[in-house]
Amino acid sequence: MPLAKRTVLVLALFLAGLAVVGCGSAPPRAMSQQAFAERLAGHEEQALAQREAIAARLLRRLEYRHAEQAERGQAGEPFTYEILMLSSGGQFGAFGVGVLQGWSEVEDPAFRRPEFDLVTGVSTGALIAPFSLLGTDDSIRRIDQLYREASDQLATLRGLLFFLPRQPSFFDNQPLADRIASELDLATVRGIAAAHAEHRKLLLGSTDLDLGRFRIWDVGPKAVRALETQDPTEIHRMMLSSAAIPAAFPPVEIDGVLYADGAVAQGAFVGLDREEIVQVFQEFRERNPDAPMPKLRFWMIVNGFLDVDPELVKSSWVPGARRSIEVLTSYAMRVTLRHMQFGVELLGEDLDTQADFFYLAVPHDLELPPQTQRLFDPEVMKTLAAEGRRLGREPASWRTEALAPEIPGSALDLDPEPRETR
Repeated sequence: MPLAKRTVLVLALFLAGLAVVGCGSAPPRAMSQQAFAERLAGHEEQALAQREAIAARLLRRLEYRHAEQAERGQAGEPFTYEILMLSSGGQFGAFGVGVLQGWSEVEDPAFRRPEFDLVTGVSTGALIAPFSLLGTDDSIRRIDQLYREASDQLATLRGLLFFLPRQPSFFDNQPLADRIASELDLATVRGIAAAHAEHRKLLLGSTDLDLGRFRIWDVGPKAVRALETQDPTEIHRMMLSSAAIPAAFPPVEIDGVLYADGAVAQGAFVGLDREEIVQVFQEFRERNPDAPMPKLRFWMIVNGFLDVDPELVKSSWVPGARRSIEVLTSYAMRVTLRHMQFGVELLGEDLDTQADFFYLAVPHDLELPPQTQRLFDPEVMKTLAAEGRRLGREPASWRTEALAPEIPGSALDLDPEPRETR
């Protein structure tokens, strides 16, 4: 999940600009202080209502799948509820797209890319998630094409004085916004709405800058509304907000609220906590006493490395800031991954059913082309996509072993202890 070095450099310049120039003037906000106070007061209630709606949709999907089993004469056989989580990672999203392509070529039907009941995405993962939910060869080809054609033209610096506080961001990402709009057209929205009708879920994550909270976008109902109005702009802005790297890209205003990159809060997510999932599955069992408990499979694609390479860092503040962010993001993803693993283990025990967790990350020993300090480097993305496709073709590539939050060797005390004498 590494950030591009150039992004960190311009972030450092931005902080320097703040110190020298001052905060400067900012455009007025559409939301008043009073409206903000009202929103803050009602936030918890709205969050609970959303979680209940997601849980209700999960229950309906379980019963929908059970009815499908009955129609096939397989009511006594447990089905598997499939969950795909796509992490943040910038240009490393090309790896995730490659995995999805190779996954569809697996010969073993037990490990071939399934139809997902729930897909979640953060940042670059949010760009991939809608096409993963559709799951057709054409949808995966479209998102692959976006990464293949990505370049610095998708985000251009705002002139020589890009770092001044009066600028909305370092980069102008309007070309990226236009590309999202062209790829997520009404035909794609129609596919998302059709999945929603079958109670399959698409959840994207952004960071609510005003409240300092992680915001989950439930895209299915938005897709239904977009078809009614023939306007998918709202979904486009949700996707753009999830991928709005702080300072590099401008925050996205939706209904008067400022949203930025979801990875600021979480690098990946499920959408419901373990207790809520347990409650839903137990309610399914109570409502369908003759049905076997469904199985669960959690698939997580980490669009980045889980370790950082050792490096002799120069003793100045820009390299220090860059390196600190690399280490921070690496450790944060490892902790997220371990929490996911542990949660799935407990789910299996709570429900007395099979619950599996599989994950893939960019191999630590993958050699990438020389870094060019670009946000979107075509050669880097080409290498990542090829490696993702190679791993996606091989079911044995998926990892299941428990991952320690700490990078091996990180807790060593290298200072020799004084010898004890009698």
